[in-house]
Amino acid sequence: MPRALTDAEIEAFRDRLCAAATRRFVELGYNGVTIRGLAADVGCSPMTPYSYFKGKEDIFAAVRAAAFKRLADACESAAAKAPNDLARAGALSRAYLNFALSEHDAYKIMFEPTQPDEHAFPDVVEQVERCRRLMIQPTEIMVREGILSGDPEELSQVFWAGFHGVIVLHMAGKLPLGTSVQELYARILRTLMRGMQGPRFHEVEQTLFRSPGAA
Repeated sequence: MPRALTDAEIEAFRDRLCAAATRRFVELGYNGVTIRGLAADVGCSPMTPYSYFKGKEDIFAAVRAAAFKRLADACESAAAKAPNDLARAGALSRAYLNFALSEHDAYKIMFEPTQPDEHAFPDVVEQVERCRRLMIQPTEIMVREGILSGDPEELSQVFWAGFHGVIVLHMAGKLPLGTSVQELYARILRTLMRGMQGPRFHEVEQTLFRSPGAA
């Protein structure tokens, strides 16, 4: 009779399978990944993964949920170390960029255009929502302080779109020669903020842009 696996052993195998899936998703895209290929990567039978996940969609969801969780954790940790609200806003922005650069494979999977409906996977929805709330915090702070003007959620979506665009261009090797992703990221931030400026923007402009690179 086969020995029952411990919770730690089950979690360890799931982690190995998700690590293999991350590599294959980045290399082949969602449609190019098969359970048989993942099983070969981790050295098990083609049926073994089904003892841990319902299928490829579940594996992909687990990879995405874990990646969004790491991003949210990194942003929360950076924000917690900031000495004040204004510094917290900058820390969240830098933490987002640093995560994308240090975990570029995971970042690509998080925003993979060909993927199952995330609303079918509560863990993914929960972690995406955590990230969304964290992306709103900087604009909430700056609207409250009179630095920016507008609806915080709408402003955060504009910032997120701009930051994501810079990161994707960087990952695709499409940035202008001699331009670093940190420089363009900071430039996007300055340009967007000047277009959204509130009554107190010029009071803190020098402070906001004193250290534009990723920390």
